[in-house]
Amino acid sequence: MIFGVMPGNQSLDIVIPSYRLDESVLLNIIQLQHPENWHVFTYIIVDNIELAIPSSLQQLQREGKIQVSVNAKNIGVSASRNIGIGCGTSKWILLLDDDIIPDPFLLLAYARAIEANAEALGFVGVVDFPKPVNDATLALEINGSLTHFNMARHKPSMIWAPTANIVLNRNKMHPGLFDTGLTKSGEDIDFLVRNSLLFNERYISVSDALAVHPWWDNGTVQSNRLFRYGEGGAQIAMKSPVKEYTYRDFTNTVETLLLLVLLWPVAMFYGYGALIGKLALVIIVAEFLTNWLKVIIKGKLYSPMVAFYLMWIKNCYEAGYMVAALGSGHIAGFGERVDLGFARPHPSPFRLNRWKIIKLLLISGMLFLIVIS
Repeated sequence: MIFGVMPGNQSLDIVIPSYRLDESVLLNIIQLQHPENWHVFTYIIVDNIELAIPSSLQQLQREGKIQVSVNAKNIGVSASRNIGIGCGTSKWILLLDDDIIPDPFLLLAYARAIEANAEALGFVGVVDFPKPVNDATLALEINGSLTHFNMARHKPSMIWAPTANIVLNRNKMHPGLFDTGLTKSGEDIDFLVRNSLLFNERYISVSDALAVHPWWDNGTVQSNRLFRYGEGGAQIAMKSPVKEYTYRDFTNTVETLLLLVLLWPVAMFYGYGALIGKLALVIIVAEFLTNWLKVIIKGKLYSPMVAFYLMWIKNCYEAGYMVAALGSGHIAGFGERVDLGFARPHPSPFRLNRWKIIKLLLISGMLFLIVIS
C-alpha cells in the first residue's frame, strides 16, 4: 500500500465521509492524540466536487499522513463510507462524521476498550449535543431525537447506534457494508443490525469515547431532517432483517387525518362532512395537548411554543414514514412501526404507552363533549 498500515489489533483506520470539508474540524480529528504503539491513519472521502481541498490537508497527504479521495460525483454518505472502509486494511475502523468535535483523548479511550476486548464486534462512543439554545432544540431533546447519540453512556452494549462515532471490527462486518440504496437515512441502523445479527454480538459501549455534535443548522427547526428520518425508517422497514422487527400499531395523527380526508367525500354525500371536520380538529387538538403535557412532565416547563415544535417534528417524522411507505407501494407500511430496540423478531402489535393513553382519553373526552352539546 502507498500509505502503509500495521496489521493486527493495534492499527486503526479513521474514515470520514465529508460533504463540508471543514478544515478546522478535520484537522482537529487528524491531530487527536494517538495511543502509544498504535498505527492510526485517516481517510477522508470528499463527496462534493465543488469544494477545493484545503492546502493544509494537501500538505498532510503529501507527507503520507492522511489520504484524501474525491468522489467523481456526489454518491452519498453510504457509498462514501464504503469507499473509505475499502481504502485501508486495519483491523479496526473508526467512523466519524465530518462535523463533530471529538474529545482529545477519544482514540485513547477506544484503544483501552479494544485491548480489553480484542475480538469484539465493535465499540460505540458518546456523542453529546450542546444544551438547547432555543425552543426548537429543546423540542428535539424532549422528543428523544438525540437519545441514541449518547446511549453509550447509559447502556453497556447496543445492537446499533448512529455512525457519528463508532468503531467497527473489519473481520466482523456484513459483506454488503452500507446499503447505498438507502439515501434518506437509516443506513446505519440497517448495516449495524445486520452485523449484530450475523455474528450474534452487540457493540460494546465506551462511555469515555466522547464527541460533541453541534446543533444542526445552528438550531433551526429540523422539518426536512425529521421528514427524511421518517422516509429512511420506512425504507429499512421494507428490508430484511429490520422488517422482521416491525409490528402493527394504532394509527398516529398523520395516518388518522389521512383516513378522515379519504372519508370526507363519502361523509359529505351523506351529510356528515361537518362531523369529519370536527373529528379532524379533535385529533389535532388532542395531539397538541398531549405534546404540551409531555413538555410539562419531561421538560419541566409550560411553554406552548416548545409543545408546538415538539408536535411539529414528531409529525414530520411520521409523515415522512407514511409518505415513503405509501409512495413505494408498501401499503402495509400504513400503521407499521419498527421496534428500534430489536429485542425479538415479530414484536407484539398495538402497544400502549402513557402518551397514547393520554391522547386517547383526550380524544374520548372531546368527542363526548361534542355528542352532548
